[in-house]
Amino acid sequence: MKDIIFPYYDADITHHTPLGYVSLDYLLNAIKSPKKDIKHIFEQIMIADENKDVKLKQELKTKLYSFNPCVFIEGKRKYENIKHFTGLLMLDFDKMESVEYAKEFKEYLFNKNKFIISSWLSASKRGVRAVVKIPICSSVDEFKHYFNAIQNELGSYKGFDAAPKNCVLPLFMSYDPEILIRNDYSVWTRKFIPIKKPPVIQYVVSDKTSSIEKIILNRINTITDSGHGILRATAYLLGGYVGAGYLDYNYSIQMINKMIDSHHYLSKKGYVYKKTSLTMINKGMLNPVFLTN
Repeated sequence: MKDIIFPYYDADITHHTPLGYVSLDYLLNAIKSPKKDIKHIFEQIMIADENKDVKLKQELKTKLYSFNPCVFIEGKRKYENIKHFTGLLMLDFDKMESVEYAKEFKEYLFNKNKFIISSWLSASKRGVRAVVKIPICSSVDEFKHYFNAIQNELGSYKGFDAAPKNCVLPLFMSYDPEILIRNDYSVWTRKFIPIKKPPVIQYVVSDKTSSIEKIILNRINTITDSGHGILRATAYLLGGYVGAGYLDYNYSIQMINKMIDSHHYLSKKGYVYKKTSLTMINKGMLNPVFLTN
């Protein structure tokens, strides 16, 4: 990990010029055991977080450093200034219910996924950060394809943030003396390339639409609590009906979105569930499902 080098900056995101370059080893050791003055800032951040003093918390963060672990950049943090990719990918899980939950999730995430080099708590201790080993990318699009695949794998976990798909997004310094690090990590090699323009069936078979709506609605209505798995399977089935030509693609999206908006549980995070259903409809279209009667 000593040969994986990337830039670091002061915490003001408007300052684009790197202060220098560090190794992944250096960053992980700094997270585990920062200098005394940096450690004091983190203690103040925790107090501000407990007091829900967002303004103070943000002011304190400006005294820390930020990093770009995923890319080697010269000049401003822009895609066109990327000189090469480092083979690293960042994960961010935020706004967890408690510090205890975050600690437990940090360990679970690390132990379950060997492609994670390291996982640690965020500055507020209510979030989890992790770094993943991927192949060296040749383009921003390729990086996003690896991220898409990991999002499909881990995106259902509480607090998952898709922002690190932007490979030039800065990572802010954290402090976690119990950071988890492994040397025998594996490499995440799966990619997912989304269908940008899925084939659209331009007609609705009216005598089948009503039956399909009932099937989908009945499945949605079985959700009483965390229904991510049921929703994914239901939207996948709906995509299969679209692929079979029973109903229009756009109509199917509008139909399930309306059901999500009307559902007592799913409507609380409607945006997230609508995004999930769209992904699964697109996948389901590749495997048409035919009604038996």
